[in-house]
Amino acid sequence: MNDERLDKLFKTARGVTRDTARVEFGFETRLIARLRAERAQNASWFAFAWKLMPVFGAIVVALGVWNVASVNTEPSDFASALTAETDQSPAASYLTGE
Repeated sequence: MNDERLDKLFKTARGVTRDTARVEFGFETRLIARLRAERAQNASWFAFAWKLMPVFGAIVVALGVWNVASVNTEPSDFASALTAETDQSPAASYLTGE
């Protein structure tokens, strides 16, 4: 008997339709506002560094150009560098055996 009463209550509950117009109004706006607030709250240093990536790239390119432009005209041979007249000539004479 209790089951019949329960089934009757479930049947009447299924027949009632709820008015959800108030909940649906502005749902997308509320959702986007909440996502933006959470994103702003969770902003980390990585996001800031990612925004500065073009600056870092420009610095790397500038250093590369500067390195290529400042190539010495001195010979890069190791033996000639050791025998060159520098203030370390005793070390050079010891290493070359002269």
